[in-house]
Amino acid sequence: MASPPLVVAYALAGRCDIDFETEPIGQGSDGKDVFLKDIWPTRQEVQSVTNTVIKPEMFKKNYSTILNGSEMW
Repeated sequence: MASPPLVVAYALAGRCDIDFETEPIGQGSDGKDVFLKDIWPTRQEVQSVTNTVIKPEMFKKNYSTILNGSEMW
């Protein structure tokens, strides 16, 4: 299985045997080759979004009752 962004990259490329390091996944509107590295977010970009969107309260709320259940549970 692949991560959802990689699934999209393979779909854009139109094949599964692509070498993302050396082969373009397509061409831009200007006709120039577009590589995965051109559209893949940097670690810093991912971290910025994560810090903005993910909050501890989300986990506290979602997991505060994780062990609650019926006797069968």
